[in-house]
Amino acid sequence: MKTRIIVNPMANKGRCGKRWPQIRAELEKHLGPIDDDDIAMTRAPNHATKLAREAVDAAGCRRLISVGGDGTFSEMMNGVIADDRPIASDLVLAQLPGGTSNELSRSFGQLSFGEASKAIAMGHTRDIDVFRADAKGYAGGQVTRYGFVLAIVGAAATISWRAQRVPLLKRLGPLSYVLMTAFTSLTYSPRRYRVRIDDEAEQNLPMWSLMLCSFDGAGEGLMLAPGADPSDRKLDLIMVGEMGRWESLTKIVPNIGDGSYLAHPKVSRRHATRITIDSDRMVRADVDGEIGQLPMSVTVLPFHLKVAAVSRT
Repeated sequence: MKTRIIVNPMANKGRCGKRWPQIRAELEKHLGPIDDDDIAMTRAPNHATKLAREAVDAAGCRRLISVGGDGTFSEMMNGVIADDRPIASDLVLAQLPGGTSNELSRSFGQLSFGEASKAIAMGHTRDIDVFRADAKGYAGGQVTRYGFVLAIVGAAATISWRAQRVPLLKRLGPLSYVLMTAFTSLTYSPRRYRVRIDDEAEQNLPMWSLMLCSFDGAGEGLMLAPGADPSDRKLDLIMVGEMGRWESLTKIVPNIGDGSYLAHPKVSRRHATRITIDSDRMVRADVDGEIGQLPMSVTVLPFHLKVAAVSRT
């Protein structure tokens, strides 16, 4: 199978690039010699999207391997989807866990480069859902993004945005999210949202945060939707209702690691395939680390992508 390896050398605060020779050696142990022409290095944000599209359209590749975190995989995935469909029907995607957050690899039990390389070499795959999100981008225009892990709104999106955009915090990796979660909990006020779920009537709800999860986790040590199935063509919709700052800091934040925050009486969980969210106030929205702000609509698409995996967890 013709393969292109897309490497993000800046993933995990630059550690991915430093470890690339070791990662390449592990891959070659399982796949055999890799030609330099089959390796592409990203040079800027969203470059993996362009590289993936070129690999499939121009080079005829049908297996794309992302070396980096979930952000790099997401960029690569966005390069192989157009008009809500894959640009080729026989694509296989893979992730080598070289980033700060490697939810895809974690969920499938492939936490090391060796395990992930073995999964690729064996040729076994698992299906994952893909959802489309339309929202207002950071620059103000309309943006469409395809996601595979989660879409978040409100406090959760504000935490992600702050953690990624403060240079000093970004260098701290997962710790940046811990610090920003505590800070945001003490400063963020719930917003009122207009929410429409599937074909139901629109609801007007005050909430602290809203999350749409395909996988059960999201990054290092966060268990947002325990038991979520990434291939059931549904998203787990979690709504964290109106609560005070101290309540969110003491009752929600400490319990996100194991998912026990879901037992809080102001937290609800259900399935959804389509959702639109809006607010009269400026509210941040995030899809796998990208997008901008409300209004946002999210729809699960009617196809699966195949990803290299051995585990059947």
